[in-house]
Amino acid sequence: MLESPFTNALDELVEVVRRLRAECPWDRAQTVETTRPLVLNEAYELDEALGSADPDAMSEELGDYLFMGLFLADTLRTEHGIRLEDAVQGIIAKLKRRHPHIYGEAEVRDAAHVLEHWERIKQEEKKTRESVLDGLPRSLPALKQAHLMQERCRRVGFDWTDKDDVLDKVVEEVGELREELAHAEPDRARVSDELGDLLFALVNLARHLEVDAESALHDAAAKFGRRFRAVEQDFRGRGRKLEESTLAEMDKVWDEVKRASPTPGQAERPG
Repeated sequence: MLESPFTNALDELVEVVRRLRAECPWDRAQTVETTRPLVLNEAYELDEALGSADPDAMSEELGDYLFMGLFLADTLRTEHGIRLEDAVQGIIAKLKRRHPHIYGEAEVRDAAHVLEHWERIKQEEKKTRESVLDGLPRSLPALKQAHLMQERCRRVGFDWTDKDDVLDKVVEEVGELREELAHAEPDRARVSDELGDLLFALVNLARHLEVDAESALHDAAAKFGRRFRAVEQDFRGRGRKLEESTLAEMDKVWDEVKRASPTPGQAERPG
């Protein structure tokens, strides 16, 4: 049972949201459509805080995210008559239904078995869907959408069984992109199509290696940013500007920075 201080605080936050929506001109003007990007922004800010290992930042962003969820709930109430209590009761019922080993008589061996139960029950609930791919949010980041699409196909047996085969597919897609770029005047639509196939294959490889492609790319971009800032700092320390330097000079400093802060197993500078 949740402690009363939490429920009291949550009730107070609900009241704050409703008062803001009633009395503040800006909050009152917000709609479901204008709130959608705000919810996404708060989700990204919470994710950023979770990666910071800063408890204060995590606590603050979690609070912001809870507020935005309740804010959205109130816009849904005023625009569509959706009650927060109905949404809460709905998720409670769903969680109990999908955990029969806790709220029923089912027995499970391990975490993997729990997931099997979850997916089977979920498929029963969604049996009106014509495709296993139905229901994937179109607004997902592309890498995440590709990962989830591939994962759903895996559950019905449509998947590579060997990591080497997946890697071979990546090499094949690189070859097809090279072929298109070898034309005197590469077709932009074809290049985009082949590049998309390559990215999709790379996500598939990441999935088979049990690496989250979105996180891996985020980490690689962050590492590139740290190293590039170090290059900028080096040139500033010598009274130089990057735009007045040659690529060879910048590459030399880049290599020095990279040697000073190696990160084995992660992507290096593009190109």
